[in-house]
Amino acid sequence: MAAIGQSRPLVPATPTMRTPLFIFGVALALVAFLVMFAFGVVFVGRQQAVGQVAVVVAKTQIDAREPITPDMLTMNSLPANAVPQNTFLHTADLAGHAAIVQIYKGQPISANLVVDRPDQIPETPDAFLPIPKGYLALTLPTSEQQGVAGFIAVGDYIEVLAAVNTAQFSPSRPRTVTQTVFTYVHVIRIGPQSLAQRPSQGVSSSITVVLTECDVLYMNWLLLNATLKYALISHADYQTPPASATAQESCPSTTRIGPAQVDARWHFTSA
Repeated sequence: MAAIGQSRPLVPATPTMRTPLFIFGVALALVAFLVMFAFGVVFVGRQQAVGQVAVVVAKTQIDAREPITPDMLTMNSLPANAVPQNTFLHTADLAGHAAIVQIYKGQPISANLVVDRPDQIPETPDAFLPIPKGYLALTLPTSEQQGVAGFIAVGDYIEVLAAVNTAQFSPSRPRTVTQTVFTYVHVIRIGPQSLAQRPSQGVSSSITVVLTECDVLYMNWLLLNATLKYALISHADYQTPPASATAQESCPSTTRIGPAQVDARWHFTSA
């Protein structure tokens, strides 16, 4: 028996109320976490595009500063989440545009790769001229009346017309004969190179074209002995430049070009 007057030891109170409140708080936090996680998954899922999108891609390689024509473009389907921003969805939207940088075959064409005005193209020097393998670049003199009033632009194709006096081939019955001597000549530059200004169109003193080595010899003879004019081919009739110039069927066995070779090729005296 306890002694009379002796105090009893204090017994700690049982935490019957704190434990349920603690468990409830943890459960509530867990539920809130799961709700927010589920909301985030749904939100991100809605933000991400799904399916396929038809976009405009380069059908062939497009060189920097080259005007873009319909035959250079095609459509291709890409996953919606892989489509670059501001990618063109219709080929008609690229009418009148030119490439700022080189665009590779199959590459989606977006607004940062093209401009709709030639004067917006950055004035940067090119490391190499776009000369196909087996071809040479040759600069031809031009003027307003000789070169279609300056409407020939980089990337265009022209026909070269020559007016020749047949007295250079034969003294009998001399006369002036005009005919087309070259067709689908690709223009790769307009005017002289300048870091300050690289015009892609306009009245200039020269145009630079690509020709086979053999045609360069013929063209040089015509520049010295004939009167040349250039006719601009419609963009609807443009052809892709040849990849190489391994075959030169019209070139004679000799590398010397004179009146006999020129008349044999174009038959000025028979007109």
